[in-house]
Amino acid sequence: MLKIATVLQIFKMKRYALLGVVVLMIFKSMVVGAQDRLELGGFVGASYYFGDLSKGIPFANSHFAGGGIGRYVFTDRIALKGMALFGSISGDYHGQDLKYLESSDANYEFNRSIGDLSAQVEFNFRSYDHKFISSTTFTPYISAGLATTIYNRIDTDNENSAGKPSFILSLPFGIGAKYKINKYVRVGAEWTFRKTFVDDLDYMGDGSINPSDPYGFGESTYTHNNDWISFAGVYVTISMLKRKTKCNDGIKK
Repeated sequence: MLKIATVLQIFKMKRYALLGVVVLMIFKSMVVGAQDRLELGGFVGASYYFGDLSKGIPFANSHFAGGGIGRYVFTDRIALKGMALFGSISGDYHGQDLKYLESSDANYEFNRSIGDLSAQVEFNFRSYDHKFISSTTFTPYISAGLATTIYNRIDTDNENSAGKPSFILSLPFGIGAKYKINKYVRVGAEWTFRKTFVDDLDYMGDGSINPSDPYGFGESTYTHNNDWISFAGVYVTISMLKRKTKCNDGIKK
């Protein structure tokens, strides 16, 4: 499991220093010039993996996941969401369950901890928390953006390597729904996916099979060349900044 000290050390990597400064500047400018609300809260749910060693069934081999969520509301239809999540993924291969394979006695399994940092834009299907319409308390939404997944990558050139923390690019997208309980408290649920651009999330070292191609499809097979991660759960956020209400121009509540 990733240690806090290790994660902090990762963030000090020079190639991400500039990105961090840019994100902080954008965040600061949003807070200072906030016209709507900034929401902060927590997320709890499950994480699971889809790849060469998964069963292809949603939530199979799922594990507890948790983290923080922040949302900056631009309008009643659009919001910017940031998430920091931690969880685990696992999978296995049991050749004895696949009698048509020659390597029917082969077995391989993995279990690893992951971290995930994402920035996503939310698009509400309905007007939500409108400044002058008090009934806009619920909406489903879709989201998409950019993320980085953190995990201990095994060095294939060093058999004794225990892995080193690595950042990889991923593309998050998903669906959800949120509800405004009162002036300050909001709750929601969402199911998101991360499309990664690596095929070694399931690699934990040499074994009886090649986990990147356990069924012999070939390395160039389009549908079996990258791993996916999914997070699903519920969250609670608290409104931290009150919006500056302007004249409603005759719009009634």
